[in-house]
Amino acid sequence: MFRNFHFIVALLVAPALAILAWYAADTMLSDKKEKAKEGLGYELIGESNCRYESGTCTMSNGNFKLDIQVDRAGEGKLAVRLESAHPLDAMSMGWVNPDADSTKQTMLEAVNEKATRWQGVIPGEASTKARMRVLARADGTSYYGDAKTVFIDYETSFGEDFRK
Repeated sequence: MFRNFHFIVALLVAPALAILAWYAADTMLSDKKEKAKEGLGYELIGESNCRYESGTCTMSNGNFKLDIQVDRAGEGKLAVRLESAHPLDAMSMGWVNPDADSTKQTMLEAVNEKATRWQGVIPGEASTKARMRVLARADGTSYYGDAKTVFIDYETSFGEDFRK
């Protein structure tokens, strides 16, 4: 069986052809990426760290990415720090509690000259059942999204803060 040269070549070439065919099919059939068009809105999706007590929520759409950290700043107020991969024209956030139907968006202020870091204090209760709503503008394009607020409390099983 293994003396046949054609059989041995087929055993070596077939897996390579299968992998090559998989990549070729993906390239031909997948959606082509488009640049964000000015004046349109694009939804931001919360990544997995928004769904557990990570201390940070990352929201993204393609290569547009926002890293959000929220801390308690007193009774009914939350301090927000946000870092963006791209310079932003404007940034606002709001908190929707389970018993409320709407929210008031609060504008955040740019911290650095590049407008990639933003911060502010927004009204809201730090409830794990609340939802955070985000609206960012960059290059005339709007990016919006909402996420659960479970991520606010940073907890580890070791009882230490590893975010240093």
